[in-house]
Amino acid sequence: MSCLPVTMVFVYPPYVQIIYFGLCLLLALCGMNRKMGFWGYLFFSVVFSPLLGLIVLLVSGKKRSKEKLKPKKA
Repeated sequence: MSCLPVTMVFVYPPYVQIIYFGLCLLLALCGMNRKMGFWGYLFFSVVFSPLLGLIVLLVSGKKRSKEKLKPKKA
């Protein structure tokens, strides 16, 4: 578990940590309308890395709206 980026980022100076968590937050904000949602992308990018979070964000699909899920009435 110590090889995860989140554990290694705490060794660096505070400004690097702020950039790391800021990028994670930015990815989470961009992923609000995606399948995993804000908290899913935030958790994923904090634990694994913002770079992997960006890749997952780019390949994931958008949420289906509730209107599209409802069958149309005749």
